[in-house]
Formats: sequence, structure tokens, C-alpha cells
Amino acid sequence: MSRRHLAAVLVLLTLPLVACEGEAVDDPFPVRSPVGLPTSSDSLVIGLVGTLSGPESWRGEDAFEGADLAVHELNHGRPDGAMPIELIALDDEGDIEKAKARIEEIAGLERSIGLIYAGPPGALAASEDVLAARGIAGISIFGDLYGREALTKHTFQAAPSKVWEARRLASYLGRDRGYRKIGIIAPNDDEGKSAIESLRASAPPRTVVIGVTYVGSVLLEGSLDELRNAHVEAVVVDGSPGAFRSAIDALTEMGALYEGTESARIASARPRDRRARVTTGWWHPQLAGFDAAISPRVGTGVPPGTVASDSYARGVHYLPVPSFRSFRIAFEEWWDQPPLGWEQRSYDAVRLIGWGAERAEPGADLSTEIEATRDQRFGGLDITLGPDDHTMIDQMRVGLWVVPRSAATVKERDRLPENLPWVPLARGFSLNGKVTDVAPEDWDDLFRKAPPEGAPPPRNGLWRFGVATPRSDPWV
Repeated sequence: MSRRHLAAVLVLLTLPLVACEGEAVDDPFPVRSPVGLPTSSDSLVIGLVGTLSGPESWRGEDAFEGADLAVHELNHGRPDGAMPIELIALDDEGDIEKAKARIEEIAGLERSIGLIYAGPPGALAASEDVLAARGIAGISIFGDLYGREALTKHTFQAAPSKVWEARRLASYLGRDRGYRKIGIIAPNDDEGKSAIESLRASAPPRTVVIGVTYVGSVLLEGSLDELRNAHVEAVVVDGSPGAFRSAIDALTEMGALYEGTESARIASARPRDRRARVTTGWWHPQLAGFDAAISPRVGTGVPPGTVASDSYARGVHYLPVPSFRSFRIAFEEWWDQPPLGWEQRSYDAVRLIGWGAERAEPGADLSTEIEATRDQRFGGLDITLGPDDHTMIDQMRVGLWVVPRSAATVKERDRLPENLPWVPLARGFSLNGKVTDVAPEDWDDLFRKAPPEGAPPPRNGLWRFGVATPRSDPWV
């Protein structure tokens, strides 16, 4: 396991605790490794059910690290005499039936106030009755319950919906780049089918979307062969970081890496070039992905010009937004490493559960209390929820990230981790292609010239970070 080597799964480690400000403090649960059973009869419980072992353990690792910090902070801020909060982590081993059983175990604990879920898709939505019986919330850290229309009264979502991500990707690939054929490779499950359907529904009228599915965690080269034979100009990959890595490796072996927009064109090329490229089998598609592509677990060597979708909170490890900075400092002091994965999602989810529990009356349904959240920030962006809105990310804050080519002007390039070279694609955070969709309270931190309060949003080209070039850029 990563960072502090979470190999001691389900074992309690009694390590000294360090506060976010660097001073030693007392904490009833100084835990740095997942604990499988309550260690106290006098504590509230927040549960984590996730994949902590096996090839998909990245989900559970990231979720645990963010949640562990959040529980520490909740305890550090609780009033004298209040019951402390304990984090209980259970490994589902990547198995959906085991995940359902683990959720039932957490919900069955008398003092449970909520749980976060970082396991295989499907288990949390199937556990509504279990959560409802206790009146607690389950928050999905990965996956798209919203896109599958599977959100329930007691389930919430910390990840962006693939419906919103697909809109950004389709707008960019179909309108900005002008491609006429887009391919998508997705898992052969409900989430993958939702990704394909969302991309098709969002594509411009003249753009064809061709979907191919795969089984397992590694892409088959045959999937790419099918898209090559269809002469697609962009390939969108849905799935785990490992799936995205296998797509890069396969494209490399096929000699089909992206070389710029003009080299990717086939159906959208000039008639003479189109005929020649179809005849010769020319293929250098632009690579794109959903949020799982933006991961250090993909490794190095992501082709320049590759794009992927996520909110701008994905830059929590370096962007100077105050809430990002506070989380980043706390995380680095707690774990001795920067938050390069999705730790911020689980941090926000646990803080949200704690926030709701503090305000709820005894015996109240905590999901109803969480639904009352309005404009609340913890480590990421504003969270506003309601009875008909259980998604923690505002769809307007979802945009595009890009791996810049070496010649691109990127001011923060020297501060980017080698295995996480992604930066915001400024015009990817804009619905109309002209002005930004970034939250007004973040304009001062992210733009060179922030307009005064009440003025229209700033233009995309005024971003201080990332790539702020116009559509004429031949790479992005």
C-alpha cells in the first residue's frame, strides 16, 4: 500500500498524533492504519467500506487517508465532554457481495453516524434499506450513482457525475476540436454503459460516438483495434487508472500516439487527406478520459495533449484556493506527503457527516440534516445539497484538465509532480467558451485580473494557471 504502507490492514497502530498546526495534541484514536472493530465502547463511529487489498486497492487507500485526517480534525474540534469519533475501516476485497455485508456491519453498529464507500460500484445503492433503518448517510467516493439514477434518500455522491464530465468532453472534442468520430472504451457494466450513453447524448449533431466495452481491469488491444478500424479521431477511456495506463501502453505499441489535432483528423480532415488516411490506415487519435485518468497511478509518460474531466478541486495539491491550501497543509503534516489522489473527496465526505451529526437532534435522520447543507466548504469546493440534490460537486465546477506539451507556457510546470503532470485547460471550464465557470470566490486566486464583486465572470484567457490558449491551439 502507498504512503505509510497500510499493509497492517485492520491493525491498530498507536502512533503519536500531530495537529494540523504542527503541535502535539491528545486524541482518543491516534490511528494511522485501518481499524476493523471499534476500540472503545464510548465513541461515535464513522465507517469506511472500501477496497483495501488487491488490484483496486487505490480506492480504499485514498479514501482512508482523507477520512483518517478528517476524523482527527473532527475530534480536535469537538467540545469538552463530547463523545469522540472513531473511524472504522472494513475491506471489501473488491467484491460487491462482501461490500454489501460490510456496509450492513457498519450500519449495524449502535453508535454509527454514517459511512463512506470506496468499493466496487453497485453495493451502496443496494443498501438503501440498511441505511434507512438507522437513519444514516452513505457517501460514495468513487462511481456515479447520479448518472445511473441510483441515488436514494440515504446515499450521496462525492465524485463528479459522468453525465457532467461527458458534456465537457463532448463539447471539447466535438465543437472545440471539430472531430466527427469519437470512440469510447468503457467497462461492460452499468457505470460503463452510462458513460457511453452520456457521451452520445452530449455529442454535437454531426459527431458520431462509437462505444466499445471491455471486461476486467485491463483493456484488450482488440478494443483499440475496433476503434482504429472505425477511423475515430479521439479515444475516450472510462475505467480505473490501470485501464487508462493500458490504453496508453497499447497506443504506444501500435505507434498511434497523438501528435496534434491536425494529425488526429480523419473524418474531419480535408477530403484529399481523409481519403489518404483511410487508405493508409493512418491513426493518431487524441486521448481523453474521465476523472480516474487524472491519477499518479497512471504513471509517467502520459501523451501531451491528453485531456480528462474533473472539477478544479482536482488541483487541491497545488492550486492556491484557500480551502485547498488549508487541506493540503493539514494532509502533508498528517501523512508526510502531498494529497495527489482523491483524498480530498473522502475528507470532505467525513467532515460533512460530522457537520450533520453536530446539528442533528437526538434520534433524527442524519441524511435529512445533511440535505440542509448550504455553501459549506471543508477542503474542496462549496457543498450545497437538498432533498433532490445529493451530489457534493456542483456540475458547473466540472471542467477539463490537460497534459501540456513541453513547448506550452505553463507557469506552474516546475511544481508539478512527475507522475501527475495535469493542469487546468482554461476553456474547458467554460460552458460558452468565453468566460469561466469557476466559483466567484476563487477568481482572485486563479485569475490575473479578477473582476469586482457583481461583475461578469473573467475571460478564460486570464487564468494564472494551466493552459489558457484559444481553440486555434494545434495541440489542445
